[in-house]
Amino acid sequence: MQHARAWLIAFVVLWFGWILLAGEWNHYQWIAATGAAAVAATVGEIARTHSGVAVRVPLAWLRRGYSPFLQVFVDFAIVLWVLVQSAARRETVHGAFHSHESDMTGDGPAAVGVRAWRTLLADYSPNAYVVDVHRDTGLVLLHELVPRRSSEEPA
Repeated sequence: MQHARAWLIAFVVLWFGWILLAGEWNHYQWIAATGAAAVAATVGEIARTHSGVAVRVPLAWLRRGYSPFLQVFVDFAIVLWVLVQSAARRETVHGAFHSHESDMTGDGPAAVGVRAWRTLLADYSPNAYVVDVHRDTGLVLLHELVPRRSSEEPA
């Protein structure tokens, strides 16, 4: 029953993700979404089963997930502005790597789930992305185009 529930949740999320990204609501996209979601959910469930990693994201962390989606618009404007400025000056923008301490440590199911959830949320920012999270120390390595703490907020 546990495998069926996990597969069904993955299928539904992937199906709607396909429809959202396709931008069309018709029979062709329904069929394509069904096929792609079924294959991806099956491969994902097989990988999850064989990995032996238990993951659980506490409900409190799921509730905190709305703020990075609002930050996407601010970060998009920042990245667009930097790219326009660099094109006008005919120079290349490279960004910078930096690291900081976080409380994302541990190997328990909740620790692994929170680490994965926070990394996923931090990666939605167009300005910053997580390169690595050290599970023992909680050290997070990020790359940012424009240094801004709010762009990396969940990490």
